[in-house]
Amino acid sequence: MRTDQLWKRVVRPLLVTAIVLPAVIAPLLVLAVVQGPTVPVLVDGTVSSDTETIAFGGEMTISTRVIDDTVFNGPTMLEMIVDFSRVKGQGKASGKKFTSEAQVIVHRPLLAFDEVEVIFPYTQGNDVHAARSAMAVISASFSAKSGIVLTSKIKKVPLV
Repeated sequence: MRTDQLWKRVVRPLLVTAIVLPAVIAPLLVLAVVQGPTVPVLVDGTVSSDTETIAFGGEMTISTRVIDDTVFNGPTMLEMIVDFSRVKGQGKASGKKFTSEAQVIVHRPLLAFDEVEVIFPYTQGNDVHAARSAMAVISASFSAKSGIVLTSKIKKVPLV
C-alpha cells in the first residue's frame, strides 16, 4: 500500500476520531442526572393589596431532578421546574378571577431542608398590562429514604 493511500484510509480517520470523540463524549460525562417525579403541590394563601384581597388555590406542578457533577466535583444540585398554570385566584370582595401562566426553573444545592422563594406573575383575565406579582414559598426536604418532599404557601411580595 502506498503512503498516500495509507494516510487517506487509515491514519487520517484515526486522527479525526481521536480528536472528535472526546469532544462528543465529555459533555455526556459532566453531569449525572436523576429524574424525579412530577408532583402536584397544593397551593393555599392570600395576597392583600391596598384595593383587594385575593385568595389563591389549586395546585402547582413541580418536576424535580437531582444533578450530580461527577467531573468537576461541584455540589449536587436540585432542579425544580415549577408550573403555576393551575393556580387560580379570586378577589374576596369583587369576585374577580386571577390566573397565572408562569413557569420557573430553579437550581439550588441539594440540602436536607431548604425554603425556596419563587416570585410569579398573575393577571385578571387576559390583561397582561395589569399583571401583579405574588410569592410562592416552596419547602423542599430531602432524605435518602423518602426522597424529595415538597410543600408550598403563597404570600405577598415584599416591597423593596
